[in-house]
Amino acid sequence: MLKKRQFVPNFIATQSIYNSEDFKLMSHQLIKLINTNIIYFNECRFNPRLTYITSFLFFFAGSLLILFFSSPIRAAEFSKILKPYFDYTVTADDNMMRFRDTVLNLTKAQLDAEQFSTERIRELISQGKTADILNRFSGGILFEKQISRQRLSAGFNWTYNRYERFHEISNNLLSANGNWHWVLGNRFEGNIGANYQQSLLPFIFQPGSKAIRNERSEFINGIWRFHPSWNLRGDYTRYDLTVDSNFNVNAGGTNPLVPTFDRFKFLSRSENRFELGLDYLTANQNKIGILFKDTVGEFTNPTIAQDNLLRVNGFNQVEVMAKTIWNVTEKSQLELMGGWVNRSNSTGFSGRDFDGFNGRLIYHWQPTEKLGLTLNGWRLTSVMQQLTGSFSLNTGGSIVPSWNITPKVRLEGDFSYEDRQFDRFSIQQTQDRLQIGRNNVFRNATVRLVYTPQPGLLLSTSIYHSDLNATSGAIDLRTGLPLVVGDFNANGVTANLQYIYGKR
Repeated sequence: MLKKRQFVPNFIATQSIYNSEDFKLMSHQLIKLINTNIIYFNECRFNPRLTYITSFLFFFAGSLLILFFSSPIRAAEFSKILKPYFDYTVTADDNMMRFRDTVLNLTKAQLDAEQFSTERIRELISQGKTADILNRFSGGILFEKQISRQRLSAGFNWTYNRYERFHEISNNLLSANGNWHWVLGNRFEGNIGANYQQSLLPFIFQPGSKAIRNERSEFINGIWRFHPSWNLRGDYTRYDLTVDSNFNVNAGGTNPLVPTFDRFKFLSRSENRFELGLDYLTANQNKIGILFKDTVGEFTNPTIAQDNLLRVNGFNQVEVMAKTIWNVTEKSQLELMGGWVNRSNSTGFSGRDFDGFNGRLIYHWQPTEKLGLTLNGWRLTSVMQQLTGSFSLNTGGSIVPSWNITPKVRLEGDFSYEDRQFDRFSIQQTQDRLQIGRNNVFRNATVRLVYTPQPGLLLSTSIYHSDLNATSGAIDLRTGLPLVVGDFNANGVTANLQYIYGKR
């Protein structure tokens, strides 16, 4: 008679591995490596605030390695909850810093007189060397956990951007986020969470400048489905933006009464955003609703107001929007949101007030299983990419086609046109020397090929074109004459590798 095979519970097998000499040796080596990394990063001359965060992430990642590789059983369990990922992108661009033609036509002596960027960058510009290669390394951990009907998620990310030619712009960036998707009964659900993200301020309005923006937000929202066809939504978000750079200017030119301050400090601000919406769902699954939105913001650093006095600007933007999501056919859908927007500013900044119409239209069409097309159009009062100290009126549109060549190969396109108007406020009083025109026309075109050989692994390459035409510049505080801001033209190619462990 065959002897019945003895069953060993998973936790007993796992415990025996933890007690093995090989595991103890491996744990000792990993802990030693983690401590070495922490000591190294503490000795580096980084921002002290980032030092502790970076050290914690290394300690956290190392601890996860112990758990991942200690046992096949634990590895399988943790791959469902924790997903490490890696992303590498290389970009070659013929005008990486987005230098304007007016800057490229200056001599070295003229660039020195303008105190444009750094000495080394001025030398490169005078030699016509504007092309560069960017290597972007990114890695982190994604966390997801379902507990009954509640869902927890979080993410940690570290990114290093290395510029081959303009290496003084190279930077380290961190980001983290967490969210609790809560469910209460059959009628209530929502989210509570927070986000923190560091990013390099785009070079659109400050070419050749290194400025790191730190964005932090905390939010809570909820939906009450008080009827099968009706629901009430509420949302509150606290948003904070600070910008760190090493560029100092005197906003008053030769005026000794105006202090010297960080060139980009005027961007720093705090906002409290409130939303309340009511939606109706029709029998055909179309949605009709109304949205009330109120944003109360305050810039944390004083700027020169219209009366030439240093003031702290605040604003209040109220929006009343009607929206609809209409399934036109089985293969097409129309999203429309539009309404009235009123933006009022503090005393001394009333020239920036706005009262008018905002709207956005999105049309999705999928004629076949392999072909798709999305059309966008918008007229929005907002601060695009957080690049300025006040709003602009942005009008534009985009076309986004897609073609699933095979189940693993996809071709995408993105072609956009946008006009950003800044003629409702005095640029020269808050954005000294920033290259912003009254009207700025952006044109972008991108074609991207994506290959996904297996779940979690993605390879892609793209080519792109970007240009800006800026008209009627700001006033140069030093001369009182119009500042010709110029245009830029850029072309590039990218290649990307992305891998997420445990993705199904």
